[in-house]
Amino acid sequence: MSQTAPVRDIRVSRQQKNQMRAQLEDILQVHKMLSSRIEDYQQQTEHPEYRRFWEEMKQRNQQNIQVVSRYMVMKCNR
Repeated sequence: MSQTAPVRDIRVSRQQKNQMRAQLEDILQVHKMLSSRIEDYQQQTEHPEYRRFWEEMKQRNQQNIQVVSRYMVMKCNR
């Protein structure tokens, strides 16, 4: 039976970390653009139900931004 190192003990090369960080930065940029667009749509919307929907979308997107940012800090040394 082969033994494998726990996931936390696996070393990731600097090159791979840099690549992952660059990819995550790209994703963050897209989410921030999306956040701005959602905000614009919310401001243009009059009906309260639709405005609430935009608010929910904005909150979910903000959560995604936080998740990606935390991962980038923890796993990519950023």
